[in-house]
Amino acid sequence: MLSRKKNVKHYLAMWDMLGLECIFDVGQAKAEIERWEKEAIWSKLKEQSHREKPNPIPLNMMILRAKFNSQRSYEIYEFNSTMTENQLRKEFAKNPQPLVDWIRENGHKIYSDYEKTKRKMIV
Repeated sequence: MLSRKKNVKHYLAMWDMLGLECIFDVGQAKAEIERWEKEAIWSKLKEQSHREKPNPIPLNMMILRAKFNSQRSYEIYEFNSTMTENQLRKEFAKNPQPLVDWIRENGHKIYSDYEKTKRKMIV
């Protein structure tokens, strides 16, 4: 299903107890930033104005949303996969638990309320 083979893509995904909230192709975002940097350099050399720097992955906003909605148990992970973004979305919609377990095991945790929700409350 997911492994390190040819055509491996790097993703950033955010989900909560209700399912997948968003997924980003990190490679595509990186390419967009690199294009902007080249345009900005040439614009500066030509003494022209250039467009504002794009923010293809609003990570700070994602973490802020997760922290202030802790009741929804948000998780944000980065991971590599041979699956396309559409295949990942379909898999999350069809049967998310195996995919989430795999990402937790093989991905890199950016933010997670999962451990907090696993602990039992003492009253």
